[in-house]
Amino acid sequence: MNTNTSTNTGIDPTSADATTGIRSTDLTTKREIWRFLVTRPSAQALAVAIVVLGTARLVVGDYGRGDLIAIVATLAMTGTVEWIIHKYLLHAPLDSWATRTLGTGTGHHQHHLDPTDPDWLLLGGLDAAVFVTMFGAVTAAWSVPLMWITGSSILGGFLTAWLCAAIGLFHYEFVHLMVHTRYRPRTRFYKGLARHHRLHHYRNEHYWLGVTSNTGDRLLRTLPKHKTDVPLSDTARTLGQ
Repeated sequence: MNTNTSTNTGIDPTSADATTGIRSTDLTTKREIWRFLVTRPSAQALAVAIVVLGTARLVVGDYGRGDLIAIVATLAMTGTVEWIIHKYLLHAPLDSWATRTLGTGTGHHQHHLDPTDPDWLLLGGLDAAVFVTMFGAVTAAWSVPLMWITGSSILGGFLTAWLCAAIGLFHYEFVHLMVHTRYRPRTRFYKGLARHHRLHHYRNEHYWLGVTSNTGDRLLRTLPKHKTDVPLSDTARTLGQ
């Protein structure tokens, strides 16, 4: 996910990261991935958001079943939310309202053209802050009624859900960076995520839209049983634009 829309930086979208000179394929170990990630504006902005939301949750107190409900609900929605954002915001045509207004399609288009350039692979700091704020509004829309219906702490449940969303976005940044490096995950879960995301980039951009979860792909039928079940796309790099 990348909404970096800067066009006046002088950065060639096919070049290495302008600040560090590092491409994602220069990273070969998990330690290198983490050391690089924490220097990026998106990770720093998200870390601040997580600390602030975590502190607010501790201050409010009143823990209970609402916290468990919020965590389970957030985990259950993650795959579908990722799918929707990826399909309708990140893959939005360059002349669409979403791209013209939010700039989401522009940055992601550049990412598909050059998947290992960190400037397009990861969110910008402002983008991360905007996404966390948007997640807060969306989270309030579903968590407040759910907490009220279940007789749970409304403020506490909302803050827990928002905190989970912020942590989820940080996890997204880590996974997205990891699958574009030379590091190969050891666990079955992350191996599957890496394989599917590479297929999304180099097999067919209309499938494997999940990054940290494949539940959205399963639900919306974009997770082929075999990669050969879908044709090799000529527009995986250009998104047809």
